Amino acid sequence: MILELLAALGDSSGGLFGLGALSARAGLAAVVAFAFALLSGPRLLSWLRARHYIENETLTDSAELNRLNADKGPVPTMGGLMIVGSIFVAAILCADLHNLYVQFALLSTLGYGLIGFVDDWIKLTHPGRKGLAAWGKSVLQFMIAVSVAVGMTMVFRRLGTELPARYPADYSPELMGDLLALHVPLTDWSLDLSVWGGVFHGLLVLLVVTGSSNAVNLTDGMDGLAAGAMTVAALAMAVVCVVVGRAHELAPDTILYSPHSQELAVFCTSMAGATLGFLWFNAAPALLYMGDTGSLPLGSLLGFVAVAVKQELLLLLIGGVFVLETLSVILQVGVFKASGGRRVFRCAPLHHHFQFRGMPDTRIVVRFWIFSVVCAAAGLGTLALQAN
Repeated sequence: MILELLAALGDSSGGLFGLGALSARAGLAAVVAFAFALLSGPRLLSWLRARHYIENETLTDSAELNRLNADKGPVPTMGGLMIVGSIFVAAILCADLHNLYVQFALLSTLGYGLIGFVDDWIKLTHPGRKGLAAWGKSVLQFMIAVSVAVGMTMVFRRLGTELPARYPADYSPELMGDLLALHVPLTDWSLDLSVWGGVFHGLLVLLVVTGSSNAVNLTDGMDGLAAGAMTVAALAMAVVCVVVGRAHELAPDTILYSPHSQELAVFCTSMAGATLGFLWFNAAPALLYMGDTGSLPLGSLLGFVAVAVKQELLLLLIGGVFVLETLSVILQVGVFKASGGRRVFRCAPLHHHFQFRGMPDTRIVVRFWIFSVVCAAAGLGTLALQAN
C-alpha cells in the first residue's frame, strides 16, 4: 500500500522520508505488526473468554503432564488470530503486493491459518474431539502446500530468463539447474531437481512447507516457547532474504541469487513483530495460547521463505529449535514402535522431557530461546562464509 501511495503521489511525495526503501518498509512492518498485536490483544481475549474458547492443560492423555500442569488455570486459545491478523495488516501496508513471492506468502499464511482455525474450533466446540481427523488435516495441509509448490516451481522456471549477466547468454528455462535445485551451504554441490518439469522441486517445496508447519506446531507446548523462537528465526530469515535477493550485487559468485526475493524480508519482519506482540500476552504465566491457528501458518511461512530464497538446508540450522523438537518426536515414536515400548525421552517433544525431569518451565523456555539465538547466529554466520 505504501508503494502504491508513493507511486500515486509521484515526485510530489518527496519520497516521504524514504519509506519506499526496503529497509524502511521492513522496519515499519515490524512496528505495525507489534502495535496491532498489542492493541488487538485485549479485545481478542475478551471475545475468546465470552465464547469460552478455553484450553485446559490438565486434560491431556498424560497423567504426569496433567500433574505438572495442575497449577495452570484454563487459558483462552486461538491467539493465532492475533498473529495472522497482525502479519496481514503489516504486510498489506508495507510489502509490494505485486511481488509473486508476497502473494504466495499470503496464500500460505491464510490457508494454513484457516486449517488451524478449523482444527481449534472443533476442539473447543465439540467436547471429546481432538480437532480435525489426522488424515483430514494432512490432506488440507497437502492441498495448500501443493498449490504453493506448483506455483513456485513455475515461477523459478520463468525466472530462468531473468538471471543476472554472470550466466551465459543462452541460459534458458529449459536449462534451469540453479533455482530448481537443492543447494548445500558452504559447498559447490547441488542436487538438480528440474527434471520432469520440476516435479522433484515441487516435492521439496511440499516437504519443507508442511514439515516446517508441523515442527512449529510441535514446539508450541510451553508459555512463550514457540513465539520467542519464531521471533528469532524470522529476524534471521529477514537478513537472509535481503542477502539472497541482492546476491547479484553483494556476492555474485558465491551466493545463489533468487530474483525479487528480498521483498520477503518485509514478511519476515511482520512475522517477528506479530510473534513478539503475541509474546506480550503469552509470556509465563500465559494469558493466551496461539493454538494451531497460529503455529501452523507461522511454520508454513517460515518454510516458504526458505524455499523462496533457496536456503532450505540453512533453515535446518536457523530453525534448530523446531528441528530438535521434531526429531525428538520422530525418534521417540520410532524407537517405541520398533522396541515394543522402550522410550528414548521421558516425554516428547523435547521440552516435555526436561519438564518431566523437574526443570522449571521458565528455565526450559529461556534456554530454548538462547539456543534459538545461537542457531540463528550460526545460520547467518554460514551465509556470511558463503559470501567470502
